[in-house]
Amino acid sequence: MPRPIQTDLLRRLFRRLCLLGALLVCLPLLSGLPPLGADEPVVRDEAVLARQATMRQAKAALGVLMDMIAQRRRFDRPTARAAQADLVDVLDTLPERFSEPHMDRHSRARSLIWQDWGQFSALARAAARTARDLRPNTLPALRRSLPDLMATCLACHRHYRRER
Repeated sequence: MPRPIQTDLLRRLFRRLCLLGALLVCLPLLSGLPPLGADEPVVRDEAVLARQATMRQAKAALGVLMDMIAQRRRFDRPTARAAQADLVDVLDTLPERFSEPHMDRHSRARSLIWQDWGQFSALARAAARTARDLRPNTLPALRRSLPDLMATCLACHRHYRRER
């Protein structure tokens, strides 16, 4: 008759072998799954990625100007003009970027954009026009003109962008 210590040892050994066997059975199944890389983009549609890149460019240029009017960044006329030029370039491409209804489950664009294309493209053109009207020559002029652009952008986002 085996001793109790040996029985405990055999039970633990048996459990470990069962666990190892289960792992060996599951490992080939798990290896067939695609890797979950941190650098893999969530959005897969190229047109949606291009739209998002365009919006990030606009946000970056607007951020430079916002930092200047909030005095988080020293006002610099050439930098402010360059940011304005970037905004104009980016906002001029919005109708082109949104012309086809490419969707992705992680896109924040609402289908209302394409259902109400006339209104959307009018707002996009208004944003580009307002960006051209920015006055980046002096800090006071920039402070007076930037809120109009922000209001135009927010009006479009309220209607045509989903919340997170």
